[in-house]
Amino acid sequence: MRVPTISRRAALTGAAALTLAGALPRRAGAQSAALPSPVPLKAAPAERIELAGAGPVDLFEGGLPGPVLKVKRGQPVAVAAANGLKAPLDLTWHGVRVPNALDGVPGLTGPAIAPGGSRDIRFFPPDAGTFWYHAFDPAQARRALAGALIVEEDGPSPFGADHVMLIQTWAPDPTMQVPLITVNGVVSPTLEAPSAARARLRLINASADFLRLHVVDAQSWVIAIDGQPTAPFVLKEGRVQLVPGGRIDLALDVNLNGGSADPIVLEIETTKAPVQLALIAPVGASNLPAPAATPAALPANALPAEIPLAGAVRAELAIGPEAAGLGSFPTLCMLQVGKSGVIALTNKVDAPVAVHFHGMPVRVLDGADDGWKPWWHDTVPVPAKTTVRVAVRPDTPGKWAVIARKGGTGEVLAAAAYEVK
Repeated sequence: MRVPTISRRAALTGAAALTLAGALPRRAGAQSAALPSPVPLKAAPAERIELAGAGPVDLFEGGLPGPVLKVKRGQPVAVAAANGLKAPLDLTWHGVRVPNALDGVPGLTGPAIAPGGSRDIRFFPPDAGTFWYHAFDPAQARRALAGALIVEEDGPSPFGADHVMLIQTWAPDPTMQVPLITVNGVVSPTLEAPSAARARLRLINASADFLRLHVVDAQSWVIAIDGQPTAPFVLKEGRVQLVPGGRIDLALDVNLNGGSADPIVLEIETTKAPVQLALIAPVGASNLPAPAATPAALPANALPAEIPLAGAVRAELAIGPEAAGLGSFPTLCMLQVGKSGVIALTNKVDAPVAVHFHGMPVRVLDGADDGWKPWWHDTVPVPAKTTVRVAVRPDTPGKWAVIARKGGTGEVLAAAAYEVK
């Protein structure tokens, strides 16, 4: 059976979209006066009894989640980050190829924002896609210090609707014994899309849980993984795994070919029962041409066309309780800009982990290391008691973190770095 919407918990509204517009293109020697005014992004305690219980929860700008930051490719992101917490705040830009000094990793980058302090942060994201920002501290991030960063492609959108869906999980409802899951701070929201059109859904798993998404009785394609475009492919039986920290962009048919005008159901499958995640309701008609049978691929970002494996530097990240902690970030390997590295992710525990790569997305290798799967990842799932090998070809000097977190708890089971000269 499907777990119905918990209406008494749906009082929270989603985050408002804040567009950072009017910026000049990136160029050498650009003056700060030419950049847009920064968007306020203050972290401070708040109360959200509906979801977090009686204790305080830390939020960006009082919203759950934080504001949606949206720019066009080539425009700068500009925020005025402020820390209203009692603990230091490190802000990380998940999946974005930011300069090393802005990566937000304690011990590898600049100092954290002290309690009561503030800092203006500006950078030009090189890739269009779906990304997110959050507190680096897992405890702070899980307590809702997170928000979406959307870098739009050049030109008009081919989609009748474009929805950001930032997913967070909370303690199970004691009356229902299933996870409490929110989208943009709301339990099972209804999102609208024009009828007889195709919608883009930007799914961001901001939780520590591996989530199994099911699109019920509707055709959908994966068009991007972890912010990077891929050749569109149909979801098999409408199901896909959402990795903690990962993103999936879907192209969803909404009442095409005279189909049902009923809302499309998206649900998360659990061991007990499906939990309704959101409804996509057909509303009105689209002013766009009828979609093609298969969505066109999104414009590619400037990532390597190939990753030569011959002569690649090789290293291993051991993932297990004995390697836990976010301390010194020992160096896994030394790489050169434009040269390949292969890192074996060896999971020694009886639970899946999500391994987040800072600095550059990676490709998962085939079993014989004779090629790679056709998707880029910045967050790689590694099943229990399994080794997964990935290839990286960095383009920016720096020391970049590789962090493995246990699914379900977010516990850090490995933390290291690869250094690029």
